[in-house]
Amino acid sequence: MTDEPTITVSLSRKLNLGNYESADVFVSISGIKAGATPEDFAPLLVSGKFGWDCAREALVEQIRITKERNKP
Repeated sequence: MTDEPTITVSLSRKLNLGNYESADVFVSISGIKAGATPEDFAPLLVSGKFGWDCAREALVEQIRITKERNKP
C-alpha cells in the first residue's frame, strides 16, 4: 500500500487583547491530496470556517471579559 502525498494549509493570527495581552488563533486543514480541485477543497473550507467561527466567538468573549476586568 502506497501513501499518496498530501499537503497541509495553515493560517495563524495574533490578536491584540490590550494591556500587553494577546491571543494566538491557528487553523489548519491537512490531508489535501495533490491535484485537489476547488470542489474537493470546498467542504474542507466549510469545516475550517466553522472552527474559525467557534474560536472567534470564544475569543470575542474573552476579550470582553479581559477589558472589563482591566477597566480603571
